[in-house]
Amino acid sequence: MTSGPAKSIEFATVGFATPGLAVPMAEAAERDGFDIFLLTDSQCLRGDVYTQLVLCAKATSRIKLGTGVTNPITRHPSVTAASIASVHAESGGRAILGIGRGDSSVLHIGEKPAKMKAYAGYCEELQGYLLGEEVDQKGFPSRLRWFDQVNVGKVPLDMVGSGPKSLALAAAIADRVTLAVGADPERIAWGLEQVRLGAEAASRNPNDIEVGAYVNIAVDSNKNKAIESIKGSVATFAHFSAAIGADFENQPKIMRDVTKRLVTEYNTQHHTEGTAPHTQYIDETFTEWFAVTGTEEEVVDGLSPLVKQGLSHMYFVGTGREGLVKEVMPALRAI
Repeated sequence: MTSGPAKSIEFATVGFATPGLAVPMAEAAERDGFDIFLLTDSQCLRGDVYTQLVLCAKATSRIKLGTGVTNPITRHPSVTAASIASVHAESGGRAILGIGRGDSSVLHIGEKPAKMKAYAGYCEELQGYLLGEEVDQKGFPSRLRWFDQVNVGKVPLDMVGSGPKSLALAAAIADRVTLAVGADPERIAWGLEQVRLGAEAASRNPNDIEVGAYVNIAVDSNKNKAIESIKGSVATFAHFSAAIGADFENQPKIMRDVTKRLVTEYNTQHHTEGTAPHTQYIDETFTEWFAVTGTEEEVVDGLSPLVKQGLSHMYFVGTGREGLVKEVMPALRAI
């Protein structure tokens, strides 16, 4: 869904904003040939994401740096915009602002993910601030006035979505949209269609929006080991489609059987953990449907249809870094 000459697909790896660990991860990601390095924003579980992104910017020269992802609850939109714009300025224009409705960062302070109307308003204000425009704040004309002294450039807003409402909203507002719907080609096609419909409803050209996906992967010749290694992250990403009030009817049965259980069974105290009690609902069949696992060749075969569907980026979460870097990514770039 991109316009103009074909662009090479971008690959990202995701890390944690842990002081002392984020910078070495960013340096390794750049050496390994990733295009983007994302840091999670979860202040109770990790460190401050923007502090770490600036440090990563100073330690790297090429790789793009982003939030994977921030939320509309823990910061005012002017604060979020100023923070990521500072990263953009310090990195020479390499920042991306990834955002969702809120998960561990929100749940660990006793709050709930933002409702769609509030999320929409927040993201619209974000775009205003990032463009250097005035944003009405209770009658006060608010803007990032320091943009007058610093040539920042526009930070791309990357909205993540799992359901039809969040994807339609992202298609109406964002510069980039990232699907969090699993790796099944039919489900990815469904997500792309939601973005197209949302863009057209907002009178936007769908081809002007870069659309990618978070993809859970495990590269290992031992299939059972591969599946076990990513149960924690698969449960986390499946639970994004398991919010109270989610549109379960749009989900295929294999997904709905899992997500309906995760509504009440997902324990955020064990967020992303492979041994979490809720991983009992993540069986082999679901993991192989939702994620891509196996040898380098099997992972390439599993991801190739997604590349051919026109995704502009893939954000990898999982295991098997060496095989991913040396075999999988080069093969996918060659498609």
